[in-house]
Amino acid sequence: MKQYAIEGEVLKVNPADQTATIKHGDIQGWMHAMTMDYPIKTKEDFAKLHPGDHIKGTVFVQDEDYSVGSIQVQ
Repeated sequence: MKQYAIEGEVLKVNPADQTATIKHGDIQGWMHAMTMDYPIKTKEDFAKLHPGDHIKGTVFVQDEDYSVGSIQVQ
């Protein structure tokens, strides 16, 4: 499993599938800056998120699967 630092703004949260729409800067070594939906790794991390929050965290990537965890609201 690979891990990458992510920093961005939460635009929307979706409790139905535990995802968040995050507008983020470049994720060094993995992805350019963009806005997309990310699965959130744990219920505890998901509970921290609200639209407008600026966050730092980790993207966990395993083959085609990815999720965001270790979230810190700034």
